[in-house]
Amino acid sequence: MGWKKWLLIIPGILILFGGSVLLGWSILQISNQTDAVAANTGSSATQQKEEFSKEVINTPVSEEILVLDNGEKGHDFISEVHSFYDETLTWGRIDTADYEEQKKKAESIIETITHIKEVKNEELKADFTTIQGLAETVVKSDDREAMRKLHRYFHDLDIILHGYDYDETFQITKFRGEKQIE
Repeated sequence: MGWKKWLLIIPGILILFGGSVLLGWSILQISNQTDAVAANTGSSATQQKEEFSKEVINTPVSEEILVLDNGEKGHDFISEVHSFYDETLTWGRIDTADYEEQKKKAESIIETITHIKEVKNEELKADFTTIQGLAETVVKSDDREAMRKLHRYFHDLDIILHGYDYDETFQITKFRGEKQIE
């Protein structure tokens, strides 16, 4: 092969190598921009929880107000269900939430409520009656409004029972925490 052919091949190889590097760098930049946009949209419940103040502002409610048969703490039950709804319904996910998953959770809520050992507040009892009715609605049909209300009940009760900021509630519950135990 003569030196004239090498004069054509070497620049071609350099151009091909340079183009590959440029293409790889461009793809990496687009990927980083996509990650940055996703991080800034606030589309995850984890980010929502980080923004949610866990500072105790109001007096937490005694755990004696809600006693479950299975030994689980009522406060923990409320928090767990609230977390489930945060992960599955918030940030616009209510329209695309898996109905079968929501139905199973509603069945679990009904099961737990029917096995509550004691509720020491009439307003909280009324809230659980409403919650049970909403859960039964979700079990019977794919009712997104009932799912939204369930989330709001558990959201408010979680905040009220643990004493977090009242300003971040939907004001949907009858129980407000003022009277802890009757």
